[in-house]
Amino acid sequence: MVVRLVYVILGLLCLAIGAVGLGLPGLPGTPFLLVAAWLFSMSNDRLHRWMLANRWFGQVLSDYSAGLGIPRRIKAVAVGSVIVVVTGSVMYSVTDWWARTALVSLAIVGIVFILTRPTREDVLAA
Repeated sequence: MVVRLVYVILGLLCLAIGAVGLGLPGLPGTPFLLVAAWLFSMSNDRLHRWMLANRWFGQVLSDYSAGLGIPRRIKAVAVGSVIVVVTGSVMYSVTDWWARTALVSLAIVGIVFILTRPTREDVLAA
């Protein structure tokens, strides 16, 4: 019972961050939504069904969990957003070399993660 409650709380936190990330460039929304869906699948069936039926991100989550991958357009927007935000941060906000290195390194990891996920159009064409 306690574990399920912790999963629901963490799921709600991930859902909130993911929802903000859908509209805020630089903050990845999809990974947080995927984690939230997984947490809800382990703890609260009603919230899990709600996420999969949601009109803004339900189709993407359903496709991803079915092994269909991420749509090419979403990948392009995500990678483009990361590049723009990180470049702007490194050029105008972050002054310490170690922070710049960390920021660029995290951006590279995020971009590699996004690009190595299956692409929906390619999976459907195969």
